[in-house]
Amino acid sequence: MREYIAAAIMIAFTSVCFWGMNQFGFQNNPHDILWSIGAALALLIILLINVYIYFIVCKETPWQWKKED
Repeated sequence: MREYIAAAIMIAFTSVCFWGMNQFGFQNNPHDILWSIGAALALLIILLINVYIYFIVCKETPWQWKKED
């Protein structure tokens, strides 16, 4: 169940970040190298924060195996 909660939080966070990037104007400067590097760094940071959110919310549940009898 924690995985679903983490996924919902990550989707919401990523959506807000992409909205912010659109508001900031990243899509208007695709040929400027500095804007492209900035967008790449922003996406990398968003990815790392999503991984952090997943591990904070899920705690130890991803490593617990389900026993099937």
